[in-house]
Amino acid sequence: MAAEKEIKNSYIIPNLDRALRVMELLADNPKGLTMSEISEVLDIPKNSAFRITATMEHRGFLERDPINKAFILTNKMTNISHSTIAEKSLVENAWPSMLKLRDECMETVLFGTLIDTKGVVLEQAPARHSFKFTVDIGTQFDLHTAAPGKAMLAYMSQREQDHFIKAMSFEQFTKNTISNATDYESELSKVKTQAYGVDCDEEREGMRCIAAPVFNSKRQPIAAIWLTGPSSRLPIKNFPKLGQLCIDAATEISKKLGA
Repeated sequence: MAAEKEIKNSYIIPNLDRALRVMELLADNPKGLTMSEISEVLDIPKNSAFRITATMEHRGFLERDPINKAFILTNKMTNISHSTIAEKSLVENAWPSMLKLRDECMETVLFGTLIDTKGVVLEQAPARHSFKFTVDIGTQFDLHTAAPGKAMLAYMSQREQDHFIKAMSFEQFTKNTISNATDYESELSKVKTQAYGVDCDEEREGMRCIAAPVFNSKRQPIAAIWLTGPSSRLPIKNFPKLGQLCIDAATEISKKLGA
């Protein structure tokens, strides 16, 4: 057994092993740790800690607090995990709240997350009306128009927001489509203030959406729940009421995920 363990250890890549230990350590310390603290806790040279954290920050897995210089994990690893093994768990936790919201608003309710620089639909509960909007599961959507995209991005760090915004083409679909980064950033500030995002005829004339973010145990926005329907049934004056229904549903799901 000792010989077998020695053979296995010979295949371990030291710096990769250290990087994984850094990720595990920061996952247990959501408020972040400085490079010196990481070096001390893991008992690795400061030079190694510097190179590992610099590389991970460059790749978008870490961000650094400009004031206390502490490193914290970003949503990138969370999004990768959700795109592989967590979709089923997310949907299972969301489904009861999706049905409840659908019955409250009578419109189609959808649930989705982020993959790379796009949004993706994971599940939907079709509207009670005979005329309804539905999409195929797995459909990807542009973040600059989509209410769920705005809802998730609004609660990300500035660094993460910048990552997604830089990837946006700001394609103009309707006269209401946000067409530049400055206006989009202003919209995100508004979304964070009201706690829900909207698509007011921005992707398609005559279609509106209202969304709220879903958080994990680290208060990271990992998904969104939203309702969609024709503009005639979703007047702007009803947005606050419908937005609150979405917030309530998102809160239920977030609690199940440990938030």
